[in-house]
Amino acid sequence: MTRTIPCCLEPAAACILNSDMAATSVTGRPYSNVIDRRTAQVAEENFFERFIGAANNARAVPSPMDGRTYDLGPANRTIRTLDGRTEEMKAAIKRRVERDLLKTYDEMPRCGTMLLEIHRRDFLGGRDLRVVVAGASLSPVDDFLTQGSSSRPVGAADFARVRDEVVTRDDVFYFLCAFATTAWHPEARNTLAGRNYLAALCDLHEDAWRVWYAPDPRWGYAARLFDLTSAEEKIEAVRRFVERHTFELLMDELTEDIVFEHLGYAVGIIREAFEIVAAQTEFLRLETGVEPWRLVRVYV
Repeated sequence: MTRTIPCCLEPAAACILNSDMAATSVTGRPYSNVIDRRTAQVAEENFFERFIGAANNARAVPSPMDGRTYDLGPANRTIRTLDGRTEEMKAAIKRRVERDLLKTYDEMPRCGTMLLEIHRRDFLGGRDLRVVVAGASLSPVDDFLTQGSSSRPVGAADFARVRDEVVTRDDVFYFLCAFATTAWHPEARNTLAGRNYLAALCDLHEDAWRVWYAPDPRWGYAARLFDLTSAEEKIEAVRRFVERHTFELLMDELTEDIVFEHLGYAVGIIREAFEIVAAQTEFLRLETGVEPWRLVRVYV
């Protein structure tokens, strides 16, 4: 198997999004990918908090259009929100929900879009928009309204609509991170790059944040704009993954490649997590003699 560094650190590679694969828990029950609307709302709020945090940590953003780097600090950016899809969701509640409209609205994800607009000051003191860093949340709204929950992945048409909502000027470069509260359909990965935009898909898989970037050399260090988790959180996510995938452990198939395929984390992070798990668990052993590294069950 050819393995590349995952996209959150090297955007020329991409982690695999497969919403049809369910994990096996410690007790043998399938890990559910059905999300209720209240859980989706909480995840959406968490996404935007992490989106802003990652932008603050980045401090600067490149523009592939002019080759310059722009300060991402508060003095050089404005924050703007687009609420067109939120208003559509409100209208859908009025059409589709017969009672408890306010309660339903309170539980629903807002499906909003946030724009960080980065300006360049000219010598006369004017502000010229050069780069936009955007975060958007998408959900299967009809399912949440009619069923209260959903496992339906968000598709390419939904992404394209948000992209067109964000990318509105030919002379500005756009970085877009689109978060699906359920999961992404693989077809959505086909339109993540254009002349003046690059996009990434984000979702939660087995409680772990993961981001898929289209292979494109223009990302450079801008990929870190959408790295939404710390190294400690990634290690904890790998630990949870190991706990839930007992079948692979029993079959001696829990390798770093398996974790990479599901979570897309850097191999170095996966190996560090494997070392920690093996050291803390007496019935597991880490085999490092050949690649890929694997955790195996020890029988005593």
